[in-house]
Amino acid sequence: MTDETSLYYRLGGLETVKFLAKTLVQRAMLNPTIGHVWDNRTQQEVQDEIAGFVEFLGEHWGGPHTYTGPDMATAHRGMGITEEYWTALFDEIVTPAYAEFNLPEREAKEIDDFLRSFKPVVVGSPSFKDVIKDHPDMDIMAGMESVGVHWPAASAAVGS
Repeated sequence: MTDETSLYYRLGGLETVKFLAKTLVQRAMLNPTIGHVWDNRTQQEVQDEIAGFVEFLGEHWGGPHTYTGPDMATAHRGMGITEEYWTALFDEIVTPAYAEFNLPEREAKEIDDFLRSFKPVVVGSPSFKDVIKDHPDMDIMAGMESVGVHWPAASAAVGS
């Protein structure tokens, strides 16, 4: 393989990307700091999340995939993801997986840089429930923007 070969193919293609996606999500679900995020998700919702993650990674890493889900800001808006959750995700789940899965340094760095690039649109949104608590008369269907909560700030927007 040449240096121009996409990350997707350098990792081994679909089966490796699926393994990474489902393993990282499962470990996040079981993590004591962030696992509660999945407490009320159904089996189908988790499976759909993993399938979407595979498509997202596959498209962005140069595979033959087309991601049709929401951009990362939309997908995480209202989740209430904190700096603590982000740190736990990387320190306890993602970074240890690089060595555990014997990922070469180049690929591990490329994955890490890619995933960390989404921090501005993943971390910092108030939870949608908290916005509703603060604005009990809010039109839920109009969203948090209807009461002046705009997240992320335009300067933080990262592509899908």
